[in-house]
Parts: sequence; structure tokens; C-alpha cells
Amino acid sequence: MSRPVFLYVVLLFACGGALPAQCIVNNPGGSKVNPNRPSEAETPAAAFSPLSVVNQHLPDWLCFTAGYRTRFEGYSGNNFLSSSDEYLLTRFRLGALISPASKFKIFVETQDTDAFFKTPPRAPPYQETWDLRRAYVDLGNVQEGHWGFRVGRQDLNFEDGRLVGTSYWRNASRGWDAVEAVTNWSRVSLTAFAASPVVLYSNGLSHHQQGNNLHGLDGKLTKLLPGGVVEPFLFWRLTPGLKTEEGTPGKLDEKTIGLRIGGTVRKVWDYESEGAMQVGHLGTDNIHAWGWLGIGGYTFQNARFKTRVFAEYDYASGDKNPKDGARNTFDTLYPNVHDHLGTADQFSWQNLKTVRGGVRVWLRKNWIVAGMWGDFRLANPTDSFYNSSGAMVARDPKGLSGTHIGTEFDVETAYRFDRNLEFGAGVGHIVPGEFLKHTQHPAAYTYPFIMMSYNFF
Repeated sequence: MSRPVFLYVVLLFACGGALPAQCIVNNPGGSKVNPNRPSEAETPAAAFSPLSVVNQHLPDWLCFTAGYRTRFEGYSGNNFLSSSDEYLLTRFRLGALISPASKFKIFVETQDTDAFFKTPPRAPPYQETWDLRRAYVDLGNVQEGHWGFRVGRQDLNFEDGRLVGTSYWRNASRGWDAVEAVTNWSRVSLTAFAASPVVLYSNGLSHHQQGNNLHGLDGKLTKLLPGGVVEPFLFWRLTPGLKTEEGTPGKLDEKTIGLRIGGTVRKVWDYESEGAMQVGHLGTDNIHAWGWLGIGGYTFQNARFKTRVFAEYDYASGDKNPKDGARNTFDTLYPNVHDHLGTADQFSWQNLKTVRGGVRVWLRKNWIVAGMWGDFRLANPTDSFYNSSGAMVARDPKGLSGTHIGTEFDVETAYRFDRNLEFGAGVGHIVPGEFLKHTQHPAAYTYPFIMMSYNFF
């Protein structure tokens, strides 16, 4: 598919006290954020980076970033019915970081995504023509300074992306038009933001929906637990144009308050737990819902191959009666959709009870192989089974179809040749349970992928 020639125009202006611009931005090329991916510390630095040569000849206050990712994937058994598709995804991002002063930065990034061979329609999140991915101004130091402000189109990721994230796995991932204020100290950091999620367009400049807002407070306390962090949070979601349980138009006014803790013990045990409660209303409907998860892991450091085993339990409330004016289904807000509840990405943290386990093996420091298993059941048999986008797949309002949705088996591998070049592959397979079979969704779901990503800087 032909694409217009990309013209990158940056308005430059003089500013006293210019300092060198470091091309360090949050995930600039858009690499996969995944615990089964080797960390930066375990990956060797790139011996050569094409853009580094270019940046070395630019003024100290200017540098460019670029990233490319391609992934061949497919599926069979979409919505647990007899449908399938296979396609090649490509994504290219180009950015410019301007730093005319130590506490003043501008970052602009564009994105172009394609979905070759995919069954139409080829639209977001699979494909979009050149769009403004990010464009923000930083005052202060958002990532490490005692204070910082970020204004413009940006990424937001909180609670490990379970409730608020950018969803990097999607070819055209979500952005936010937001104002963010941050303060960082040795024992505590605090972030306050007001944001609107960007609605992606197939062509032209994407924009957020007027009145669709998310406000939040997120704190991180690093000294309360040895080797751990305590993260209280509050999110306030306002969304127009939704419908009550009776089908009348209404506006969502929902508060999510919760706490996340996580850390390590003696460098071999790791843990994470998160709980959240939701209250508010949608029109005349009252909201009361909650979710909780717990993860524990152990890493064998002295084995021939470093190995981590883990166990996990997830719970999210469901709705007992779809017409009683009380909404009890937990709302996952705007999560990262990949690899929180399995490689196949077919489950949402809504009306769900999950038991998972797995193993992760480091064949080398920069090469990981992982295998996972998960069992998924409805929290309430009269509520729906929701997919990773929050859409209803199946429901038995009488609750006579059982609660067992299915069982998932996953295998993944990620090899980072260096910090620029990465390869990955995996497959997720879901065997439908009694609930899916009784609601006329009997097909097994399979999702294989193979990918490569490269950052040019």
C-alpha cells in the first residue's frame, strides 16, 4: 500500500544555557513491555546504532529517535467460533527530542502502521496512515527530578498497566492528550494527571473524544517495605454517551480507588498484589464493583539456567442482575491488553476468576523461554464473559451454562541480540470450557506470532 512521503518539520528556536539532549524517552521506539522479555541490564549495548552517527553531528540540544517493529500473527477460532485470519503487521515511529535548556524539553513522534494481507477492514488498531503519536513539552524533570510537568500527547502507564496503560502490543497503540504533574523524592513519588484517550483514525490527525476524561492520582512509597514499593492510586473516569441497564442514555461517573504492592525478598522471592474498589453511577445506575490479584514467584539463581516459577490468582466482580439498576461488573478502564492474562489476549479482568502458573527460563542473560498455564472461570454465572477489549462474547442471564470459560496453554520466547535488536515468538491456545460450549462458542482459539523490532538509536 502506497504511503505519502514523510516530511518532518521542527520549529527551532534559540534559548540560552543549552545543554546536551539525551535521546532517552519513555519507550521511544515502542518495544514490547513484557516480563518475559530480558531487561536492559541483562542485554548488551548495541555496538552500532545508525541514528547515533547522525545525532553526533547535530547540535547538543537536538537528537532523533526511530523504531521499527514487524510481527506476523494470526488466529483461529475468533470469539470461539470457526473464523480465522493471518496477516503481517509493521510499525514505524520517528521522533525528535529538543532540549534547549536543562529543564525544558520538547518531544514529537509520528507513527505509521500497516496490516498486510489482513481481512478488511484494515483500520486501527491494526493500520493507520501517518499520525501524531506523541507531542509533549516537559518542564522540570518528569522521570527523576523533584518536580516536573508534561503537557501534550503522551503515554500513561500505572499499576503495571493493568488499569491505565498505552497497550504497546497493539500495532497502533493508544495515546493520551494529557496534563501530568510529577514530584520525585527518595521515599515517595506522586503523579497527578488529567487526560483523554486518543481515538485513532485510519487517516488524518487523531483526536480525543470531547468529554471522555480520566483524572488520576498515583503514589509510590519506596521505603515502607524492604525491597518493595507501595502504590496507592485513585482514578476518576467520566465518559458520555453510554447506556444504563434499562437502555437509556447516561454519563459514566466512576471512581476507582486501590492499592498495589510489589517487591522482592532476598533476591529470590518476588510478590505482587493489587486490589481496587469502584463506586459511582452511570445515569440512574449505581456502581459497586471490585477486583483483586496476587502473584508470587521464586527464582532459582544457582541452577544451570536461571529459572523463575510463579503462581497467580485474579478475581474481578460480575453483575448478578442486568436489569436491577446496580452495576457490579468491574471496569478495567484502559489497560495494556497483552500478557496480563495469557499470551492469547482473550480475557479481561471483568467477571473473572483466574488461576495461573508458569515457568521462565534464562537460556542466556538476554534470551528467555517461558511457559504458562491458566484456568478461567466466571465470577458470576449470570454475567457475561468479556474479551480483552471489554466487549461481551457470551452470556447466559439464567446462569445455567456453568462457569468454566476455558483453559489456556502458552509458550513464548524473547531474544534481545542487543538493546536495539530483538526477536520474539510464541503461541497461545485456549480449550473452551462448559460455559463456552453451552453458549454456542465451541471452537478452540489459537494465536501464534513471530516478531522482530529494531531501535535505530
